[in-house]
Amino acid sequence: MTFKAFHKIFFFITLLFLVACNSEVTKNMEPKGTALGKMHEIVVVADKEIWDGAVGDTFRYYFESAYPIMPQPEPMFDLRHFTIEELNVQPLRKELRTYTILADLSDADSPTTQMVRKDLGSEKFDYAMKPDANLSSVGKDKWARGQLLIYLYGADRNILQKSIRESFPAAAKRIHKHDATQLKSSIYVDRVNLGLTSQVKERFGIDFDVPGDFVVATDDTQNNVLWLRKVGDKADQNIVIKKVAYTDQKQLSKEGIIAMRNEFGSTYVTSDEENDVMVVDEEHLPVYEYSFNIDEHYGKELRGIWEMTNTFSGGPFFTYVILNEKKKELIFVDVFVLAPGTSKRNHMMQLDHIVKNAKIVS
Repeated sequence: MTFKAFHKIFFFITLLFLVACNSEVTKNMEPKGTALGKMHEIVVVADKEIWDGAVGDTFRYYFESAYPIMPQPEPMFDLRHFTIEELNVQPLRKELRTYTILADLSDADSPTTQMVRKDLGSEKFDYAMKPDANLSSVGKDKWARGQLLIYLYGADRNILQKSIRESFPAAAKRIHKHDATQLKSSIYVDRVNLGLTSQVKERFGIDFDVPGDFVVATDDTQNNVLWLRKVGDKADQNIVIKKVAYTDQKQLSKEGIIAMRNEFGSTYVTSDEENDVMVVDEEHLPVYEYSFNIDEHYGKELRGIWEMTNTFSGGPFFTYVILNEKKKELIFVDVFVLAPGTSKRNHMMQLDHIVKNAKIVS
């Protein structure tokens, strides 16, 4: 081969290399689109045999556990599953909002494991194979802006199941936080009702943004009761606020709060049928009780099911009773939904978000 011929071949190979590199750089520099998708939906990326086996069962047991508390069970998260091959076949599947990647790191031939190795980097991947290593990791914006990726992995399938069990509380909290902006946008489509927001703050000492599509259903100034309502095509959402004097710690017991709720229901929520009022249904489903803090004020929360006494109507409720010790007052806030035949989870999550982001007026 002559020097001239060698020079031509070298030049050609160099040109191909530069074109390839340039294409890769161009690809990496392309602006990413914004992630799409619904709230509370998780795209699970896992090999088919992983998803169809014990690991998949464990994941579904935790992430599809019932959202407390609905008349009919509704999952905490909606799940979709894709393999790496299925993601690559349909690029739009890479533009969703929330992903969980399940990988058995001992399977070197697994496309999912290979992706996890690349995403974590060799050093972190090798460390994950050691005993007592961290079994989860978090990533963002892999294929689109606004994405959350939670990696759950282990040195074998048993350890991967352990990762799912131990990581669930933190992972669920992370996903809910990721969804918070979208949840807030879904609540305030019609902005904020400034008039009702101001009225609630001044009369009841609690400051939260009342959505613009809520109206007054009942305003009993004599008994300090305000019932706000949004009537939708598929669901009616309700917020009830009441202020009472704090005289006894028993008022914050489960029995005391149920009594307050039943007093409101039997007085204000009735139908055309005689003696048909709203009460707490303690017979068919349990009433859950939680302690919480709002704006550094102690509160109790009940979650349960309400029903009408004589007609077949009911739905979920959350009741919050917040103690304002300085004023010796209890702020009673109750939210409930009527949505026959449709999912109620997202409607209740919206109402819960409104109340849990309140401020207490000192």
